[in-house]
Amino acid sequence: MDGEIFCFIHQGGELVKGANGSVEYKGGRNNSMTVNPNISYDQFVSQVCRELNIEAKEVKFNFTVKFDPSCLLPLHDDASLDRMFKFNDVFSRVYLSPRADVDVAPSSALTPVISSNSAHVNTHGNTNVDPPMDISNAGPRIQSCGFLQICAETTPMDQLDSSQFQNTIMGSGQTFQNVSMFRDAVYWMSVAGKFRYYFKKNSPKHITVVCKVDECPWKITCNAVGYTDTVQVHTFRNVHNHSLDDVASFKPLVRSNRASLVIDNAIRSNPDYHPRQICEDFNKQHGMRLSYSQAWHLKEKAKERVYGLPKNYYKLLPWICERIVQKNPGTIVELTHSSDGCFGQLFIAHAISIQGFTMGCRPIIAIDSSHMSGPYNDALFFATSYDANDCMFPLAIGVMSSDNYEDWSWFLENLKKVVGDKEVVIISDRRPALLRSVPEIFGVENHAYCYHHLKEDFSSFLNKNIIRGTTGKENALQWLDNIAYARLEHDYNVCMVELRRFNDALATWVEDNAPERWAMSKFPKKRWDKMTTNFDESFTIMLRDECHHSISNFIMEHMAKLGAMLVKQKEESTTWEGSIGPKIKEKVMLNITKGEAYPVNLLTNGVFGVCIGKSIFNVDIMNRTCTCKAWHMLGIPCEHACAALLSTSQNIYDFVEDCYKFRNQELIYRGSFSCIETHDMPSVDNDGVVRDFMGRIFFSLDSPCIKRPLGRPRKKRVESQVMDKRTIYCSQCHKAGHNRKACKKSLS
Repeated sequence: MDGEIFCFIHQGGELVKGANGSVEYKGGRNNSMTVNPNISYDQFVSQVCRELNIEAKEVKFNFTVKFDPSCLLPLHDDASLDRMFKFNDVFSRVYLSPRADVDVAPSSALTPVISSNSAHVNTHGNTNVDPPMDISNAGPRIQSCGFLQICAETTPMDQLDSSQFQNTIMGSGQTFQNVSMFRDAVYWMSVAGKFRYYFKKNSPKHITVVCKVDECPWKITCNAVGYTDTVQVHTFRNVHNHSLDDVASFKPLVRSNRASLVIDNAIRSNPDYHPRQICEDFNKQHGMRLSYSQAWHLKEKAKERVYGLPKNYYKLLPWICERIVQKNPGTIVELTHSSDGCFGQLFIAHAISIQGFTMGCRPIIAIDSSHMSGPYNDALFFATSYDANDCMFPLAIGVMSSDNYEDWSWFLENLKKVVGDKEVVIISDRRPALLRSVPEIFGVENHAYCYHHLKEDFSSFLNKNIIRGTTGKENALQWLDNIAYARLEHDYNVCMVELRRFNDALATWVEDNAPERWAMSKFPKKRWDKMTTNFDESFTIMLRDECHHSISNFIMEHMAKLGAMLVKQKEESTTWEGSIGPKIKEKVMLNITKGEAYPVNLLTNGVFGVCIGKSIFNVDIMNRTCTCKAWHMLGIPCEHACAALLSTSQNIYDFVEDCYKFRNQELIYRGSFSCIETHDMPSVDNDGVVRDFMGRIFFSLDSPCIKRPLGRPRKKRVESQVMDKRTIYCSQCHKAGHNRKACKKSLS
């Protein structure tokens, strides 16, 4: 080894393990020194004693390794000193304690387990070896075998090196929490050491593992400790006798239960970790050539360990729902199930969302749904509103086993409880379930269609039936925009006439698709220029990764993201310059810029005439209206109103509706919100019963009785029909809008 190692020397204190798993040295005195890694054990002891002015016979030495700082290992010879340097990077920690008479197990017996807190490595038959020190810990003891610590600390797959598993078993006396963890360690040790093994004896009480190569002395035996599940290494002969042919012909075994251990953290950070990428990573880093099927099974096994068995996804849901209501009083949680205890529907509206919507949000709600990946193909319903700065304000979510009329009706009925007597406008797409359920619960006059989805339907109608080519399609879509955003009935009629002249079938399509539900001039209620459910798509993107998780994890992760988002919005509002937010201020400034050039005439008291070409718009400052209707529809002075207000030297921001003001923003985010505590969360037993640590049984739900449909689930959303696409050109006539195969020009 090259370079020097920095050593912390601790004497006279004790290691204390905190509730969060951290390890701290309390009491005593601390010192430090640098040593050469090639130093002998006797030289090291002499240097330490000289540094601390103590006698070597009065103290015993112990050390820790970086992947398990809670385990004290004996430092008594050159071999243990080499291990200390090998398993620590640039620094190591040495602990000195007073030497006392210690009973040591004879060579024919196993070293007794001193503590179930960490891995123990002792050398049998050496009476000069001191057992590991116990670590003070007021909390429950948790065993660590070292191997899982390595896996947990190695998050990215591209940094994982199989050679680090060569020493997952460090010597006789090492303990493992159960037999399975011991088998995992042996498996990865074989992968790192490039050899194959077999179990000569394999039982819960005794395991003997030998190398498959004939006459190879490598051998490990372990025995159960008493009547517990803990097993302890008894014999560890870590020497191989292989020929070059044995090494060259080595092919690692692929065991999905064990090989998938190294991708657990990769699945946590990237649920979309593709099987083909797993194949590449295993081949590059471990020399394993996996088939696609093997990589897929590795991923599924890792997902089971990270998120639990799919059949247990819904077991803890009743406990979580009850804890949410206890932690945040005023929260509305509705959970239904079938007569046989299977999950049915879930609705959650947090108290802070209910309070914020009631106190300050405008009465307009966008609703939508998306699919959650998983074996049961759940549907995620959500409702969002807008705060004073036109930012997304999540109102409620729902998880359903399907996406049909009955589920939407149930979700909207609970949403009706949230809004109370407040009359609201609901924006949604035009799926049949919503066309039926929204009018039944909120009234047909309060149902607005999402213009983005309607425009996609219109574009699809163009492609299939009427228009070919880019120019004609762009013109038709522009006329549709003019129809949708026209504020005056006259402007709507003019645009319809132009569209009918272009193509009568397109105008008929518009008339047949309920323009009173999406066109501004036709809609009977105030909708603050909200034409789409785009914020709902932002909500889906915000929870894109969480939708891959189990429903219990999803609920808790949604709460964490909701809390972070609300805190961020509240903090940003404190930086507003003036009484309105930056998004609203930008709209006002745009209208001011346009209105500065308009001539203004005073007509009567408080009424001004604004001339734009041949058109004259009457602005009533007292009633805050303009004949263009923009001021009334949006609540922000339009460009004509800005021109009139500028002529009278009025402060334009004073004429913005109160729903956009900072005072309203304070009311929206005034509530408090807390995530639930999970330290006392019960666990699911092997028999599927939910119990806590005291043995109390809790009510649980089974998974829904719905099978996942055949085929690979869709992960990429359907491409929009109105988004910008690459223009294609014909190689025959060199015109845009078609290819050579569809060209009508004669080939001659």
